[in-house]
Amino acid sequence: MSIQELVRLHRRKWTEAGQWQDPNLTDCLDFMATEVAEAIDKRLRRSPAYVRNNAEPEPGDLEMGVEIFDAIMMGCIALDLLDLDLEEVAAHKLHEMDVKKGVA
Repeated sequence: MSIQELVRLHRRKWTEAGQWQDPNLTDCLDFMATEVAEAIDKRLRRSPAYVRNNAEPEPGDLEMGVEIFDAIMMGCIALDLLDLDLEEVAAHKLHEMDVKKGVA
């Protein structure tokens, strides 16, 4: 099962339980950006050079990873809304990068 299919399965389960409403594409992209910002906040809180007005302890790798996954999950939903497959889009993008870098 792909990550996109796994996210889709959980969304369906949450929707059936009345605990989820899929965002529209605009909101989905906004949520995605918000999750990236939360990951950045966690990274900044790991730096002793910055005094943060936050009583939370320094976030660990897993906490940062969860924020990163939240952005990935929103990306999967956005791709579903566009009727695109993550693996196909990834293969297309990676091929384009290989061509650009002369390693295709």
